[in-house]
Amino acid sequence: MKVDQMDPGQAQPSHRTRIVTGLRATFESLGWIAMEVGIFTRLGLECTFPRLETGGPEAVAGIVRGDWEFAETGSAPYAQAALDGRDTVVLLAAFAPLSTGMPILTRPAISNPHQLNGKRLGVLTDTGQVAIAMRLTLQTWGVNATLVPLGTFGAIYAALGSGEIDAGALSQDYRFVGPRERGLRVLDTPSPGYVPVVVGCSRRLIAADRRLVARVVQGYVEAIHFFKTKRAEAIPLLQQFLMFKDRTAVEEAYAFYAPLLQRLPRPSAQGLQTLLQDLRRNRPSALPLSPTDVVDSSFLDELEHAGFIEALYGK
Repeated sequence: MKVDQMDPGQAQPSHRTRIVTGLRATFESLGWIAMEVGIFTRLGLECTFPRLETGGPEAVAGIVRGDWEFAETGSAPYAQAALDGRDTVVLLAAFAPLSTGMPILTRPAISNPHQLNGKRLGVLTDTGQVAIAMRLTLQTWGVNATLVPLGTFGAIYAALGSGEIDAGALSQDYRFVGPRERGLRVLDTPSPGYVPVVVGCSRRLIAADRRLVARVVQGYVEAIHFFKTKRAEAIPLLQQFLMFKDRTAVEEAYAFYAPLLQRLPRPSAQGLQTLLQDLRRNRPSALPLSPTDVVDSSFLDELEHAGFIEALYGK
């Protein structure tokens, strides 16, 4: 299939579609930014974001139910759905597996991992990617802490401030605001080796409207380019998405994430394989899937073979 580079002034047929994000975090901001700067509109898409803090498990469940077409969220809910035989598929991953895991921010009295023993640690949900990673981290450290599901990063951060919890698993964004704003400490965690965030849909949608899916994938590729190359425009948008008052923290988050974005956002096969292996340990009845069973890379292949990435970056 030929991949078109759209002229900004060229009117395109309109396709209505709905996208949700799991969280308000830099690593899940790309689709919303693509909408805000008109990338999706130029590609002939009428995109809406019915929910921005859906939570990973619910974001993927909504795809299965048909509540929305696409979800930008952690890879674990997609892998869990696939292992359970549900109709979901990963299309792209803006980031390769990161060298460190999600940071844990703690109250000032806690300065090392062993002090988390017996404490309350805020997470998003009981079953999502953050909880899976935190359980592995605590096991590695030999620490027994109680996980407290709070739904959003904002709620975790607020609970830290009020003293409801002793520590919280938060996105890297908060490492730049928490110490300065509230005197919180940061504990780095080992990387679980997972693909951190993906965009996906259902295979039935691909069968019904391949052109729509291709345009959404292209929109995300262009959003990555926008984020990486237009710092002055990206930072105010990112600040709006994160709802941070501290502009310096947003600039630091941008500086952290921008170099890590993949020009060609192909999901790491090794990262997905590690995730599938970890999930299968506690799911003996799960389907014996490989990374190729949960990913449709054909849309990225088409963009690459058409020379779209090279043309986008001018080399």
